[in-house]
Amino acid sequence: MYIKYVFICILLLFFSNLFSQESIAREEDLVNHWRKELSRFNYSLPEEFELTFKKFNYKRGGALIPNARKNVKLIEDFKNEGINYQINFENTANPLSGSDVKLAAYFNNEKLVLITSTSLYLDKYRRYEYSNILVKSGQAYEYDMDGNLTLSCFDNTQRETYSEIISREYCGESITVGFQNEILNVKKHRLKCQHECTPFYPFREKGIYFVTRNNANLRRESHSKGIVLKFLSKDSKVELLEDTFQQEWIKGLGTANYVKVRLDDGGEGYLHGAYLRAPGEPDVTLIRERAEEWKKRNGVKGY
Repeated sequence: MYIKYVFICILLLFFSNLFSQESIAREEDLVNHWRKELSRFNYSLPEEFELTFKKFNYKRGGALIPNARKNVKLIEDFKNEGINYQINFENTANPLSGSDVKLAAYFNNEKLVLITSTSLYLDKYRRYEYSNILVKSGQAYEYDMDGNLTLSCFDNTQRETYSEIISREYCGESITVGFQNEILNVKKHRLKCQHECTPFYPFREKGIYFVTRNNANLRRESHSKGIVLKFLSKDSKVELLEDTFQQEWIKGLGTANYVKVRLDDGGEGYLHGAYLRAPGEPDVTLIRERAEEWKKRNGVKGY
């Protein structure tokens, strides 16, 4: 009996060490998995990011690049959402948004769960303990564990408790998307969005992009009053050459920097960054158009 007990203990110890080694190996591989997921949106993670992540025992890390910052942290607050890592992308060149507004990618280990923006929570009661909390807001890409997409919107509304403040506060509609952008469901939420459900891009990296809507203004200068050189049609392919870090909010479009792009015919100019989507990024314009058709077919009323 004693020998059997010892044998079982040895087996338990062996498998415990085996699982522990697998866990460590998985942590060492996390950045490569994140790189693959984020490459769909043309976001990269430099070597410095990976080195600092390992240096701080896979709890946090980051990297500074010109006019921007990328950082990661292990988080405990979103266990009920299946989230344990948060990667932030910040525009350090803009004094208006700065560190208060970020693009955040949330992961369950190596799996991408959510991409949305975060903004500073403004508590109407001015409670000190709730100051400097960043909450999810604006347009959101939600992914299940099989990688299926739901396009949603979060609102920065007043809430009572800490758990309510940091949770996802849905507003408007959530659109569940299937293969080849087939609309599977449109869910209307209780809250109507207080603000436009538009994206926030702190910066854009070099690479190939597609124009998100018709009549996108290609300008000679990098601001909304610049002379229009050409109107680009939806799905036009452009090469992003440089981010100017000159940020603007445009009604109905979102917040982003003006970027310098090159067209297929060799022409160059400046586009507002929210006119662009990376090759692996959801085609929000198409999804919303098809969602409207789905609602008409199924007798669903929107806001």
